[in-house]
Amino acid sequence: MKRTKTFWIPSLALLALVASAASAQQPESPSDEAPSSPEQQATEKNGTGIVPPGVKLVPEMPPAGAPREFLFPKAARKTLANGLRVFVVADHSQPALAAQLVILSAGSTKDPKDTPGVAEMTANLLTQGTQKRSAREIAETIDYVGGSLMAEAGKDSTTVTLNVVKKDVDTGLDLMADVVLHPSFKLEELERQRQQLLSGLTVQYSDPEYLATVVFNRVLYSRSPYGWPEEGTPETAKRFEPAQFVKFHDANYAPNQALLAFAGDVTPQEAFQLAEKYFGAWPKLDVVAGAPAAPEPISGLHIWLIDKPDAVQTQIRVGKLGIRRGDPNYIPVLVMNRIFGGGYNSRLNTEVRVRKGLTYSAYSSFNPHRYAGSFAVATYTRTATTVDATKLVVDLIARMSSGEVTSKEMDFARDYLAGVYPIQSETAEQVAGRVLTAAAYDLPADYNSTYPQRVRSVSSAQVKAMAEEYLGADNLDLVLAGNVGAFRNELKKAFPSAEYEEIPFDQVDVLAPDLRSPRKSVSR
Repeated sequence: MKRTKTFWIPSLALLALVASAASAQQPESPSDEAPSSPEQQATEKNGTGIVPPGVKLVPEMPPAGAPREFLFPKAARKTLANGLRVFVVADHSQPALAAQLVILSAGSTKDPKDTPGVAEMTANLLTQGTQKRSAREIAETIDYVGGSLMAEAGKDSTTVTLNVVKKDVDTGLDLMADVVLHPSFKLEELERQRQQLLSGLTVQYSDPEYLATVVFNRVLYSRSPYGWPEEGTPETAKRFEPAQFVKFHDANYAPNQALLAFAGDVTPQEAFQLAEKYFGAWPKLDVVAGAPAAPEPISGLHIWLIDKPDAVQTQIRVGKLGIRRGDPNYIPVLVMNRIFGGGYNSRLNTEVRVRKGLTYSAYSSFNPHRYAGSFAVATYTRTATTVDATKLVVDLIARMSSGEVTSKEMDFARDYLAGVYPIQSETAEQVAGRVLTAAAYDLPADYNSTYPQRVRSVSSAQVKAMAEEYLGADNLDLVLAGNVGAFRNELKKAFPSAEYEEIPFDQVDVLAPDLRSPRKSVSR
């Protein structure tokens, strides 16, 4: 399911606090004043301005406290006659309720082959008008009760989320059901959404950061629709017609391919009755099943150069195919990546940013989906240091693939991941999302309640095995977007055995087999 694509990079001080208290990740705002050194703190305490003789002050991270018990609420379950699976987590501490519907058959991997963006635009248009309500009426109704209603499409599914207070649950669910079951897909609303999309894409396609990412996804996943841009391209957006969204909706929105979760101030009996009332008449549908085309693993180093001569920085993406979300190795891989590049004090950021000063940000991530996944490193640097940064990233991946980690690294990664999980499971919407994630990816029934224990039980041997299996620098895709002429020759000296493809920035076409628009560029 699609949630966020933002990578949080908190400060070192905050991560130290998280590791010691198993607390949550909260980005820390820069302070106007630098923190006092230990010596300054000591002199302030004794009021003399002098550190007492024989006293040596050393800044030190406090030891981790004992893990606190985490109890994830158990969900009541029921399947309606039309196949809709309903989950309920009651929490009466606040008069708030979240309802989240996930349609597993309506992800962007179901987009027509030559028209990516249909699933996402279909989701966007759900709240822009139904057979009995205009877009304005929908917005005014949900605003009047102080709630929220939104829909979005990800790679594997479409998600519709409602948040309301208990007394307005019928108003909210009536709206939610209406937009899911009876969207109108009016031309005037499509035109409004199209103009917003085109405006955004115009800006994004002039941004090397965005283009490096979409090209990387495209080359990594090769012919698989997992590599298509979810929002589409300027060319596909111009071709959108209402009939496309009607067809997509009618073929893929099905209760027997959907999950509905309630979390908050509601009893299971009430929630099941509400589900039946608003979604019970949703007709069952035979949806065309089947996994999307599998991505093709690469052999060797493949380097794609996107040439933008006026660029002063180079966007760098490095990676390979990764892991599915439902894979039993997912949690050990998560711990391994937290050590390598999953946070500010990871090996990757420490080397590339802190020690070498080549960037302000370097991180790695495993991005799992239902049938495939990716491993990606993202960073950027000055044009003059492009080769140094790229070579360092590849070298760090190679070193990490040995799997040798310290006990300190293991403790920090496990404490952080186990400690942040409860804080990210507090709101009704978060709880509903956790329940649906477990159901959508066929995870064990006790997955959420045992997650911290599963993280803490990951061993160094498991991390070593995951690094050996999922990393390695022999077979990688690299995408560099910047002033290629300034570093091309030096890069080829650093990676003499790699295969190279070069495309001018304004001739990139992510839908073309060779990523080039009809105006062919020269491969060097």
